[in-house]
Amino acid sequence: MKVRKILLVILILAMLFSGCSQKSHQIKNAYTTSKNLSSENLTAMGIARKVKSLYESAKTVKGFEHLVVVSNGKTFVDDVLFVIKKPDKIWMYDLTHNAYLVSNGTYTWIYDKGKNTVTVEKSRPSHPPDYARYIEGLGDVFNVSYSGTKNVSGIRCYVLRLTPNGSTNTEVYGYMYVTPEYKVSELYFRLENTVYDMKFLNVTYNASINDSLFSFKIPKNAKVYRVIEKLKIGCYTNISEAQKYLPFKLLLPEYTAGYKFQRVCLYGAKALLEYVNGANEMLVMETVVPLAYPSSARNVSIGNLTAHVWSKEGRTHVVFSVNGVYIEVSSPMNVSETLKVCESII
Repeated sequence: MKVRKILLVILILAMLFSGCSQKSHQIKNAYTTSKNLSSENLTAMGIARKVKSLYESAKTVKGFEHLVVVSNGKTFVDDVLFVIKKPDKIWMYDLTHNAYLVSNGTYTWIYDKGKNTVTVEKSRPSHPPDYARYIEGLGDVFNVSYSGTKNVSGIRCYVLRLTPNGSTNTEVYGYMYVTPEYKVSELYFRLENTVYDMKFLNVTYNASINDSLFSFKIPKNAKVYRVIEKLKIGCYTNISEAQKYLPFKLLLPEYTAGYKFQRVCLYGAKALLEYVNGANEMLVMETVVPLAYPSSARNVSIGNLTAHVWSKEGRTHVVFSVNGVYIEVSSPMNVSETLKVCESII
């Protein structure tokens, strides 16, 4: 499931910058109303406006993204080729992990070639690996200022400096480097304790692309996981039946402190297992997308894993991950008993 996680990381990064606040709308209006960019091309707004204007005029976009993420002393590197045909066709090939993400606008396939597994979902990623989207939400997260020029990969680029604005209560800053052709060359930013560095190479607009690229034929003998399609929520009293719709194997607690399994509800690729003991309820959330936890959570060890523990409104919460599956256990029990449940999952 590491491959799916990697591809989701790329899409989540795009979501981070896809702003929808009033401030973002104001920036969007500025992009579309300017008629003369030449006199503004050395201002942050002028450069950003030109990048977005040229991108929006393109019907297809293809290129290469080199992503480096450094978090808690660990470095994650990934190289991805991407092709976008507007409005909703996407093709991505993860060179690092030999995996594909393909969307024809109706269905999305994620194919791990090494494991010969395919995840199929009747949907399309709402935020494709579209580097111009990083421009969209800059005003929501950053104050953007022009900071001169700098050589990046042998090209003299404009530099946009990114610092937190008044609406941001987190430690975040960075730089965006834009080529003389007004394409994003690199985006570097730090979000709390994680550093992201994205380089975009060989980006081409309006290349001729055949629609056959966005049609995926499931390889012979591939293991297929179909994400639930017709219902956003589906609940099952049978674990095996629910497992058919998930792109990862459910991890079940062997110790439940007297709580009995009642049902499992699916929310796309997320599962919520419900256990009851009289009027009390214990919940086990499992997903391939990283789960959030408050900064006040304390770290504890479960075997050789690190878990994040906090209490809220009379319930104990524990977040940890096992082999790419992110898990949150929430119970009305004390920390000691809740951790015993977590240990039995591992």
